Amino acid sequence: MENNKEVFTTIIRLKDRKGRMLPVKTSKPIDVDLFIECSKALGRIHGNIPVNVGEVICSNILNTGADILSCKTIID
Repeated sequence: MENNKEVFTTIIRLKDRKGRMLPVKTSKPIDVDLFIECSKALGRIHGNIPVNVGEVICSNILNTGADILSCKTIID
């Protein structure tokens, strides 16, 4: 049996006028075949400021049981 799961990492847009991006990752490995669908879903999400490292941005992405977590703290 082949292990086809990895932690998914990407960036999302923030709700600010500076055009900043926020690096995010899944809280646990997910099936690699879901990476494109995760990218599409997260393309519609805009993160709020302030945001702390480890903060949940999206719960249970695509019913995988994995949350999307912030990888950076942004105060302003």
